[in-house]
Amino acid sequence: MSQPTQTPRSALLRGQRNALQSWPKGTKSRFGGLFEKLRSTAKLLKQSEEAFAKGQPAEGARILRILARRNHPEALFQLGGCYAQGRGVVRNMPDAVVWMRRAAELGHADAQHFLGQIYSKGLGKVRDFSDPLRLYTAEDADPRSNRNLLFPAGVNVERNEAEGLLWLERAAASGHALAQFDLAEYLLYGPEDKRDKDRAIELLRASAEGKNARAHLVLARILFEGSLLERDPAAAVDHLKAAAEYGHADAASEMGIMLASGTNMPANNAEAVRWFQKAAEQNHGPAQFNLGNMYLRGQGVSQDFRKAAELYRRACRVGNFPQAQWRLGSMYETGQGVEKDPFEASEWYRKAAEQNFPQAQFALGLLYSRGLGVVRDDQQAALWFEKAASTGHVPSCLNLALLNARGRLGEPNLALAREWLERARSKAGPGDQNQIQHVEKLLENTAPESPSVRMSGRLSTP
Repeated sequence: MSQPTQTPRSALLRGQRNALQSWPKGTKSRFGGLFEKLRSTAKLLKQSEEAFAKGQPAEGARILRILARRNHPEALFQLGGCYAQGRGVVRNMPDAVVWMRRAAELGHADAQHFLGQIYSKGLGKVRDFSDPLRLYTAEDADPRSNRNLLFPAGVNVERNEAEGLLWLERAAASGHALAQFDLAEYLLYGPEDKRDKDRAIELLRASAEGKNARAHLVLARILFEGSLLERDPAAAVDHLKAAAEYGHADAASEMGIMLASGTNMPANNAEAVRWFQKAAEQNHGPAQFNLGNMYLRGQGVSQDFRKAAELYRRACRVGNFPQAQWRLGSMYETGQGVEKDPFEASEWYRKAAEQNFPQAQFALGLLYSRGLGVVRDDQQAALWFEKAASTGHVPSCLNLALLNARGRLGEPNLALAREWLERARSKAGPGDQNQIQHVEKLLENTAPESPSVRMSGRLSTP
């Protein structure tokens, strides 16, 4: 029987099919890598963003490397950011600088600004590895990881002011608002021989035009102060308002203070509350405290003691804020907005008193003198009164006069009591006169000292 004739084309197709069926499975991924390399830049950037969004930073960094090999400026910048933050790679600042420099040399303004900041300030410090028990330090990005121990050389970048200024100049020249601000700050507050007020102001204005809130805030303060530029409250308010509208919490808080006090603009409590609220939502402690005061007094809002106490507590969580701690102590002492609790009041007073806040020291002294929330102890009361009196706190001076006159600190000592009265008189304002006259009458009606009364008491100096 004759064999079927095979055409060259059919034999070729059959051979290709057999070759593909027998291709080793482990090598098929090579085609994927080839296709990935041919993929468009825009598509790869999108895939990198999606990987980071899905919590796959290693994959995102891998894709960025593909684009970095193409000298793509944005990919180089983002890859530098990965090394700076330890995102998808081992954190290594020198490597971050290498990638950022490549992006900066291609004109990437954010990378130029990054280099300017890093070189101007330096990063990290030499760490002591001589102690084998010293495994972690406070500056470690992640105290649960030992990557900084494995790569100690990757922690630091030496300060190089000249290099930093070079990159800041390049970024500022391209219109980078943050670089313009940093350069202006250097020209205002850097070394004496490098300062240039006129150029700094010019850069600040350019940065403000670039919607940099910090530049607006600095210009506002300069115009309020009137040292670097002629004082112009109206222009200052405009800059301050712009900074606040761009989301700067300090600026919003300062707007609230000015509106509440009527400084540099007409008083408007309702507007003050709005700005305080805007800053308080950004966890700004002073704004939370001031907003609490507005609710406590019913200024610009309906009076609400509970809301005031909540805001004071939030301010305390931001940090050791003695004014808010003192206010909370007062509310627990009187039962305003919270359940009355003298012991809780003493704890809040103590926190503020230990930060040398006179009103809290005075309030804690009163609790000790009355035995409210604490065991009555006149010596402790006198100790806290003296701390407050050393700052010129008039009621504390008057209470020390009474404690000495009544013999609460030992034998009655009218001479020392009168010394405290005179101290109060020397520090008094118009609102203190009634209290001073009242204590003065009490001392006049006290029986003269007998020969047995001790006269060795001494005033503590402020």
